[in-house]
Amino acid sequence: MTNKTPRGGWVVLLILALSAIGLYVGTMSRGVFPGLPAKNLAWHLKLDYAPTLLDSIWGYLIRLLAWNPQGDIAFASGLLSVICGVAVVVLLAALMLRVRFKLHDPHDPDEMKREGQARVLSAVTAGLFMLFNIPFWVLATRSLPGTFHLLMLMVAVWFFSEYQRTGKTGWLYSLGLLWGVGITEFPTFLIFTPLAVVLVVRAMLQRAEFSWPVLIRAGLLTLVGLCLYLVNAWSLWADPVVRLRGFGSVGSVLWYIWRDQWHLIVAGPFILVTVLVAFPWGVIFLVPRKKPAWRYTAWQVLLRLAVLVLGLLALFYLDVFTILAKLKPGLVKDLPPLGLFFPLATPHLILAGCVGFVAGEFWVMGQARSHTGAGIGQPLRKLMAGIGFLMPLLAILAGVRNLPVADGRPGTSIDALAKVMVDALDGRDVLVSDGVMDDSLRLLAHQQGLNLKVITAPQSDSAVYREYLGTVFTNTRQQALLQVGLTAFMTDLLADDQGVLRIATVDITDPLREYGYLVPDRLIFRVEPAEHRLDLDHLHATQVPFWKQMEEFADHEVNRRNLAYGYRQYLLRLASKVANNLGFAEAERNQTAAAIEVFQQARRLYPDNISALLNLLTIAQAEKLPEEGEYQEAWKEFQSRRVDSRVMWSLATLYGYVHNTGFLVRHGMMWAVSGKPRLAEAELRRAAGTQAVNPAVKAFLGRAYLETGDLKRSADLYRQALEDNPTDAKSLLMLAGIAIRIEDFEQAEEWLTKAEAAGLSSEQLRFERAAIAVLKGKVDDALANLKALVKTDKENVRAWALLAFLTDDGSDPKTYEHALKTLSNLRGTSPEVRLTLAELYMNKKRWSDARSELDQVLRMNPRKVLAWEKLVMVDFHERKRDLAEDHVRVLLTLAPENYTGNLMLGSFQYARGQLALAESSYRAALKTRREPEVLNDLAYIIMLKGGAMEEARSLINEGLALEPSHPILLSTRGEINLREGRLDEAEQDLQQALSAMPENPQAMLLTAQLYAARGLEADALKLAETLAERASELPTEQQDELQKLIKRLR
Repeated sequence: MTNKTPRGGWVVLLILALSAIGLYVGTMSRGVFPGLPAKNLAWHLKLDYAPTLLDSIWGYLIRLLAWNPQGDIAFASGLLSVICGVAVVVLLAALMLRVRFKLHDPHDPDEMKREGQARVLSAVTAGLFMLFNIPFWVLATRSLPGTFHLLMLMVAVWFFSEYQRTGKTGWLYSLGLLWGVGITEFPTFLIFTPLAVVLVVRAMLQRAEFSWPVLIRAGLLTLVGLCLYLVNAWSLWADPVVRLRGFGSVGSVLWYIWRDQWHLIVAGPFILVTVLVAFPWGVIFLVPRKKPAWRYTAWQVLLRLAVLVLGLLALFYLDVFTILAKLKPGLVKDLPPLGLFFPLATPHLILAGCVGFVAGEFWVMGQARSHTGAGIGQPLRKLMAGIGFLMPLLAILAGVRNLPVADGRPGTSIDALAKVMVDALDGRDVLVSDGVMDDSLRLLAHQQGLNLKVITAPQSDSAVYREYLGTVFTNTRQQALLQVGLTAFMTDLLADDQGVLRIATVDITDPLREYGYLVPDRLIFRVEPAEHRLDLDHLHATQVPFWKQMEEFADHEVNRRNLAYGYRQYLLRLASKVANNLGFAEAERNQTAAAIEVFQQARRLYPDNISALLNLLTIAQAEKLPEEGEYQEAWKEFQSRRVDSRVMWSLATLYGYVHNTGFLVRHGMMWAVSGKPRLAEAELRRAAGTQAVNPAVKAFLGRAYLETGDLKRSADLYRQALEDNPTDAKSLLMLAGIAIRIEDFEQAEEWLTKAEAAGLSSEQLRFERAAIAVLKGKVDDALANLKALVKTDKENVRAWALLAFLTDDGSDPKTYEHALKTLSNLRGTSPEVRLTLAELYMNKKRWSDARSELDQVLRMNPRKVLAWEKLVMVDFHERKRDLAEDHVRVLLTLAPENYTGNLMLGSFQYARGQLALAESSYRAALKTRREPEVLNDLAYIIMLKGGAMEEARSLINEGLALEPSHPILLSTRGEINLREGRLDEAEQDLQQALSAMPENPQAMLLTAQLYAARGLEADALKLAETLAERASELPTEQQDELQKLIKRLR
């Protein structure tokens, strides 16, 4: 290092600084750049469910910038990255100006002049190489911490340089403190720590100033900087969102900070590439140079040429990659994109310094020499000087080549379209998204002060994410259902029009169509409760300016390797899909001309939109339009690319709806067998168009609704089918079955009479009449009918099943065994028979046999709610809690209002101490069935929470009215009486409870508390101490009560 800056050095630094400012400001993203930059901002602004544990200082800076409510956090943080990037370039060049080259004669003015020129050339080359390499360029023009981290590293190097220059130990102390802070922020500091120690000791020895006290003080200051780990761990631990990840203490957070830093180091080729570039750096800078550059031997020159080649490969990486891909595609197919790999900016920094120094050495080498000890010949030395001089020019050329890839300006356009999404919400505060633009949308909503809840559907399988959503949605019922899954939560959220009017969606359509009408608007779909609320003409008119904006967006080409390219294509496809669905709505209303215009617009935005093409083709065929041939050719061209009818199912998801009868029918049938009859009905009615729906289709839909338990809608559809075909015996028989299920026996007989008149024999209706007899209490008549029926129809599964259920009480063992054996032989691939067998096994407490049958049923039909319900009960009786929780989640996903599912969910939540959530689950179960069990559990939860004891008493009294001698209900009422001081009533209830279950620990505890309340402390203590040996059988809160009682009585 030298004290004197070469002539023109400060001018060079100023020019580099201005160039870097102009380049980076000119190409920075002025909005939220999607992907990692958006995610990074969301992490540090606490807008993500899994915030990073790293980059703490950068996070403090981001939150400091966000304090300005009028400012644009994306622009401000991007500008901060630019400033740090410019500072890195300038500091690198300034350091290179300090690096001297070996001189033969320090007093030779020509040699001194040449050496000064070499240092300037070295600084310019290093600065330009750093300025134009893709990773650093990307980091400097996005909201990313990379340039800030490299600036910390460069400042540390500058402190070391100042110590080398001045010998002042204060620079070493500053270096130690900064190094400790840097380790907590940037893992590269950790990698270079051994090297830093070696270099510091080496510098002290070179100055003959080695001192242990100085080293120890510098080390202690490093430890002070490392204390930032503790501060970071504590602040993260205080964040409730971070705690959702399951951290048990501050220490566990600290451990995961270290783990994540280590993963950053080893996850990619970071170490390999760093070593690759560190080796030439060590050879060039650390190995003592005993002779000037013009005396280098051939191998020394070749080594430096290799460094230049390596630097140029890194700088022109994408061009090299493209050439190799064209020459031999298989060779480079799996090469990592080193030029785009963000963590590799540090190796680029090292490499830039090496290339700059070699360029300077080559310039020194080119000076004319007559010395006999000169290395390679003078012509070759002049050639090397020319190569060194060309390095800055090559760096500028690389900058021109790399501009389309590193340019951040496309992010500004994408951010503008994200704002369009937010503007199109029209007051909605819940946005269900596919995850592509979610971070950008959250940031924009945060910037605008909107309370927008963005639900990332692909992350809904994560329990941690759903728990995070539970902190966003405050409704306890919805919080309870989020423990089950997103589908159950959405079903509850969309249960009424008020909930529907809160929802919009990005690129997720089919799952929401069941709950309302999707209004396509620019880049989103708003959910409306009814179609009549939609004004298509107005909607069409408002889209035209947006389509022009999207056409301009499409006209601005983005390099395929630019990180914005994928988002650009996604937004164009999404805009095309939304436009296509608007055209679909217009086609449904016979607004053919408007629909054609919109479908053509959809293809202009995204030419590969197959749905829009098929819609145009369908209309052209129906209207005999001259463009039919053109559309046919386009469709054939798509088919030649293996895009055929086999992908029809995914067309609606990717490109929008297809107004094609065959497609709609197939779509409808698929929804029906998937257990979504409402969607099936919508598709099949669309397929019918203006014509009436076929009676067979109505009957098919009636069956689909019946499978899901919607008896009313099923009956309506069967009645509609009968209006078109009054003698449809199958529909009449199904309506009779529905009437039997709701115990409307007169109506059932009426339907059976009509079915008989339609051609069914009395023998064919014998089972239905036997079922009616059973429900009326005429069991003997039913048995006689059923036995007669199975004699003539030996494979009548329903008859054998009813016989088994009527005789499983031991009244007719022979008939029961015969029925069970026959059902076992008939089960085959029938889920209904297996379900019947499972229920029979459950009645006999043969749990493993029941589970086996239920597992088979669910393999055949995974959406069979009744099978899941029974499987949950089997899990409960076999005490398999983990399995039960998993099965309850599936059950409530399929049927969020299911009684058994909500009852079991409430019990799990109670066991976890989530009383508010348990209460909401029990109330949901109570809406379905007012059974004594759920009445008791809800009353008990309300009693524990306190404040609504009258409701708790009302519920428990209702349960006892249904089952007057139920000991559990009596015990609960006894506890309510005890808490309210009604000791006589409590004693009466507890006596009845204990007489039925004398060893029940809860009842014994309540009795001990009753004794204590009456002043019988000795008896209370004796009973409590006896119970202490069985404390583990009590719930957690009652264990605490027992300990408090014993402590008080002693």
